[in-house]
Amino acid sequence: MSKKTDTDVMVEVVEATIRILMDHGFTRDEALQLMLSQIAVQVSPEIMRLGVTLSENHHEDFAKAEWAGGDEAVQQKIGSVEYALGPL
Repeated sequence: MSKKTDTDVMVEVVEATIRILMDHGFTRDEALQLMLSQIAVQVSPEIMRLGVTLSENHHEDFAKAEWAGGDEAVQQKIGSVEYALGPL
């Protein structure tokens, strides 16, 4: 078995965390807000500025996506250039 790229692993960890939070009754947006609030207080202001830049550059890609959660989630390979940074 080949080693997954760091990006693949990061996306899978984030998606797994979102699904766990959704299983506990949070919406996808609430789960993301919970994660962001914890990240925001733990990283330096420089890193948060980078995060804001990434959000400004790529948020529209994710806003166009329809996300499946829980039992509806389907495993699929990452690789779409249309939607940056994640599986849809």
